[in-house]
Amino acid sequence: MVDIHYLIGTPFVNGGRNWVTGLDCWGLVMEVFKRFGVTLPDFTVDTFAYKAIDALTGEEIESRKWEEVYTPKDSDVPLVALMRMHPNLITHAGVLLRGNRVIHTMKCTGVVISRIEALKSRIAGYYRPC
Repeated sequence: MVDIHYLIGTPFVNGGRNWVTGLDCWGLVMEVFKRFGVTLPDFTVDTFAYKAIDALTGEEIESRKWEEVYTPKDSDVPLVALMRMHPNLITHAGVLLRGNRVIHTMKCTGVVISRIEALKSRIAGYYRPC
């Protein structure tokens, strides 16, 4: 099993791609998958440029680099719409862990592991790299 618990407490950094200095949510997803031996593409988009993130996510999914899954498993990626005013706009991602937990990072918390129920009402879908 891959140990990712050392990531807990890593600070949130907009555009962060280094687990020592800080990660944004996509940087965290990339780091976790790297530990599983999978290299994911990077998006060089400001974390707060929501429309650009949504467009990139759509391009990735439509190009079939990702498979939408309806029965999620460990290491699947939930895409989350955090903004209540824009319930269809994807602004957040994490990685599913055993026991219905998700590792993710947010500006106010840094990297944490939460119960998936905390995000469930805002999850737009679960995806797995092909």
